[in-house]
Amino acid sequence: MQGIVDQTRSIGPSINGVGFQCGWIGYFGYEMRHADRVLGKSASVPTMELGPDQRDNGDRLPDAQLTFVDRCIVVDHTHEPPQAYALALVAAVNNGCSSPAWVNTLGFRHQDEAADWVGHQAEEIRSWAKKRHCPSTTTPNSKPPTARMESDLSRAEYVDAIARAKQWIAQGESYEICLTTQFRLSLEMAAIKSARDMHSLYASMRRHNPAPYGALLWMGDLGAGVASCSPERFLRTTSGNNERWVEMKPIKGTSRRNPRPLKPEELAEWEEDDKRRAHCLQNDVKERAENLMIVDLIRHDLNWIAHNANVRVPSLMAIESYATVHQMVTTVQAQLRASVGDVGALAHCFPPGSMTGAPKLRTMRLLEELEAGNDRGVYSGCLGYFSAHGQSDWSVVIRTAVVDRGGARLSVGAGGALTILSDAKGEWDEVETKLQSVLPGISQFITHH
Repeated sequence: MQGIVDQTRSIGPSINGVGFQCGWIGYFGYEMRHADRVLGKSASVPTMELGPDQRDNGDRLPDAQLTFVDRCIVVDHTHEPPQAYALALVAAVNNGCSSPAWVNTLGFRHQDEAADWVGHQAEEIRSWAKKRHCPSTTTPNSKPPTARMESDLSRAEYVDAIARAKQWIAQGESYEICLTTQFRLSLEMAAIKSARDMHSLYASMRRHNPAPYGALLWMGDLGAGVASCSPERFLRTTSGNNERWVEMKPIKGTSRRNPRPLKPEELAEWEEDDKRRAHCLQNDVKERAENLMIVDLIRHDLNWIAHNANVRVPSLMAIESYATVHQMVTTVQAQLRASVGDVGALAHCFPPGSMTGAPKLRTMRLLEELEAGNDRGVYSGCLGYFSAHGQSDWSVVIRTAVVDRGGARLSVGAGGALTILSDAKGEWDEVETKLQSVLPGISQFITHH
């Protein structure tokens, strides 16, 4: 895979501050946790080779799905008003390189064609900007009927798995186990059949639960999609001053937020309660222990690929607040060795430690038994891009709705980290808190679809 990414690098100037400038975009599901599947040894075709177990998986999505984007519109929301960029690649035909033939089929064939496309998109953007309407990103006042979802593990089965996990922890098999389950829903009359339908689902989820790493994927050839309101960055690589850096931002520690009141006289009481919840999370011994364990795991992962063991933690256990929850977030950074590419960095740290526990390898084996052999699929993996200008950015697939092939079924994963201090009721409450961050948006979509 690293060879494929290297062969599709752009040789033109990059735009400062714009992360994605064409390139590969998609996801790696949790079952891609075997590094050899991510890295791949053959770069003869622009697709990943799938094992026999992946070729016939019914309605499930592939374990990995990446698409090369040779033209795109990128909107930079850090400016006010936002800035939009129309970007297009031109194929480097007969460039004397030893790239496979398929590389020269990517992008426009001629510079003039690319310029015409960019000019047309620029006019479309200007026309849209004159009449644009900014949708609300606040939680709607009306509460839609709650969609009923079936869990792979019932509450009783989940509680039993917690007990077994704590036994293994007491025996020294692990010291943190990130147990999860999947909630599934038949869409029936609200089946998702198009990119427009998928966008409607994502927009509804985002209105209820805006998040910094939100993402929408629609795979028309599969009739499937992913709508994510993830608050967690998995991994980002950047370059500058002849150095390459990787940043990871694991989340461990969650506290529910009450909805902001509409009546002004209730606001002061709500603010006091909200600050109390954030303060309690910040000082919760169990939550801090969970966060620290994953931070140590990530520092260990990064140390193997860091230049001169240059790993640092600029922010430890900071509280970040979102529409429905407070989260405890740590930032870990490392300078990459020159021999480690973007794919290599991702593969070495995959899957996200915040979704496994520690120690990672042994804990993943325990999870296979605790979760009754159920595949996690896209959930718990990562979603993002390898940009053509040599950077990458990936989120952790949480707070996410995955629509199976054919658009008739939807799933949402949720879970939590278990330690020796875990309480079964509290852990199931955390699962429901995370599920409730996306369920209202899904319910609203079904009601109006």
